[in-house]
Amino acid sequence: MQKNEKETAFSEIYSGYKDRIYRICYGYIYEKEQVDDLFQEIMINIWNSLERFRGDSTIGTWVYKVAVNTALLYNKKNKFYGKLNFSVPETTIDVETDDSKIREEKLGMLAQCISRLEKNDRIIISLILEELTYEQVSEITGITAGNVGVKVNRIKKKLFNMLKELNYE
Repeated sequence: MQKNEKETAFSEIYSGYKDRIYRICYGYIYEKEQVDDLFQEIMINIWNSLERFRGDSTIGTWVYKVAVNTALLYNKKNKFYGKLNFSVPETTIDVETDDSKIREEKLGMLAQCISRLEKNDRIIISLILEELTYEQVSEITGITAGNVGVKVNRIKKKLFNMLKELNYE
């Protein structure tokens, strides 16, 4: 891959996936400075490994796989074990109307519940919320698509019960 091709591909990945990658980062860490560091590390890893992308999967699945693996290594390296405070980036919320304030509140409750999930469940539900298919989640996480479906149903039940505990109707 020539330098021009690599720069063009990276630019397309950055513009097409930066918001999604940021949401994945927020799924692992809640401090803005740490999120920015993790985001930068993910982008560096994407740049460094772009020439090794073989096309066995879609570019999106590959980007998510790099992002998740980098986040896991980042957490291990920086000792962010246990439950993390999942938060929703402000850029995804429109706060101009009463409806959007209610939406923001609901998203906050959901984020709080997601932060209480086990690490692997957070990964799976984060990818599902990014509208990836079970097959794509399977490829990223290394578990079968059928098992992803089972886990998603269990995670949904857990989240529903957690939301009930928070008196969310």
